[in-house]
Amino acid sequence: MEDTAKKFSSILFDVLQEKGVKHVVCSPGSRNVPLLIAAASRPELKKHFVVDERSAAFLALGISLVSRQPVAILCTSGTALLNYAPAIAEAYYQAIPLLVISADRPVQWIDQDDSQTLRQDGALNNYVKKSYSLPADGEENPQLQWYVNRLANDAVITATSGRMGPVHINVHLDEPLGKKTEKNTSHQRIIHTLEADALANKEVFRQLADSIKNKRILLVCGFSQPDSRLQKAIADFSTFPNVVCMAETISNLHLNLKDFNIDSVITAYDEEVLDSYRPDVVISIGGALVSRKLKEFLRRNSQDCIHWSVGFSHTTSDPFMSLSLKIETEPARFFKNLNNALKKYRASSQMPDYRKEWLHLRQRASEVKNRFIDSAPWSELKAFDFILRNLPRDYNLFLSNGTAIRYAQIIEYDLPHASYCNRGVSGIDGSISTAIGGALAYKGRSIIITGDLSMAYDISSLSLRDVPDDFKIIVIDNQGGGIFRFIPSTSTLKECEEYLCQPPLLPLRNLAEGYGWAYMECDNLGTLDKIYPSFLSLKEKAILNISCNGELSASILKQYMDIKI
Repeated sequence: MEDTAKKFSSILFDVLQEKGVKHVVCSPGSRNVPLLIAAASRPELKKHFVVDERSAAFLALGISLVSRQPVAILCTSGTALLNYAPAIAEAYYQAIPLLVISADRPVQWIDQDDSQTLRQDGALNNYVKKSYSLPADGEENPQLQWYVNRLANDAVITATSGRMGPVHINVHLDEPLGKKTEKNTSHQRIIHTLEADALANKEVFRQLADSIKNKRILLVCGFSQPDSRLQKAIADFSTFPNVVCMAETISNLHLNLKDFNIDSVITAYDEEVLDSYRPDVVISIGGALVSRKLKEFLRRNSQDCIHWSVGFSHTTSDPFMSLSLKIETEPARFFKNLNNALKKYRASSQMPDYRKEWLHLRQRASEVKNRFIDSAPWSELKAFDFILRNLPRDYNLFLSNGTAIRYAQIIEYDLPHASYCNRGVSGIDGSISTAIGGALAYKGRSIIITGDLSMAYDISSLSLRDVPDDFKIIVIDNQGGGIFRFIPSTSTLKECEEYLCQPPLLPLRNLAEGYGWAYMECDNLGTLDKIYPSFLSLKEKAILNISCNGELSASILKQYMDIKI
């Protein structure tokens, strides 16, 4: 059977069909021809043809109202979409899962006096749960094919989960519109969901446990709030022999130190060696990862593993390009129940000793990389190693974005009480103010480590009136944006120093005195060793300015990350 030659349209209708959509209400047009061909080439879909889009949408409304199943409606570009509005508004307030699919011109022709064009993206935003836009270009790009697959999955999940309701998928299409090709018989990836109601059934956990008992499991922990229940559940789960844990510093889990060794081990081995240790199953909790290397490793092996995402998210987040199951429940409760279901397999020979394999890799990497740190000259790496290893465990540690959070990820040290960083969108603004706010909510002591550029961005934080008396700021002064001297996309640019790493005007001593902060400074390890304990013991808010050569520090960090075993 033939299908539309437009791959994105084909992917969209494959996902709709495999996610259980059975009815498509179609209206004629020319711009939506690829979508009509896609619907026609899937005989499992029941097509209903209605010329008038207003009636078509209400017909779909009635089908979905009674069947309680998602129904797709399909129209051409221009005002055709706007004729759906009355029925879509009704669907929104009745919580009916309609999938509005509209064809559109390529974005470059919107508002250019082209026939049948208007601003369709977001046109129904007031009456849909979510709007999606599919591009016209890049259909041969595997990443864009993955993107369209993810959006299609997310659209159906959004329409049918929680309080159900309509969603809008606007598909940009360019010429030629009527071209066909042989239908691809392979299946699209489908992302399934498990909601709280289903997880109340112990049989579900028995099935989940049975499906992974003989699999190599990688547990990935992004940023999270401290949670004693989650701490216990994850600690128990990570003791299974087939489980390897990769927890980030700001996951706020207190596990074996080797469980936090991520970039240090991933960068220590060639891809061929590392990929032989790839997981069969990735289970993730928490927010966005700091580690680009871990994401690259998992994306590179996305065809060979499946991904379970545990927790609540505002969208279908698929950072490793392998998501197959969204588990919408509290992670602590999920892992407690999964542990109970898995424990009968603990002594079974079916469980591979995946943890032992990775422990060997981590041990070798730690020995080599820690020797490098010990022998490294004065630099950011040396300063961070000293600061973090000698930080009292009762502190709440805040980290600014840029190099600060990255150094905290690669140095092995006993974690403090809790660690935080603004990793939701990873901006460098507001880091100090966030830390001061956090300190006001914590009965113990708090400290932030920041770069000079992040400090300059939030200099007004020094004027805040409610700063706790024992709050501490450590500024790593590397003469500008040190991260740009390190990351591959900018470090080799001739414009790097002048345009990206320009040192801020930051007279810290004068600012500290003017705002009533105690001030200390150092530019070598010997001085830091002498003043660090007294700095921490000050009974007043204080700033410690640590100067390091920025270019040398970037070079040493690159050497550290480039070590191969």
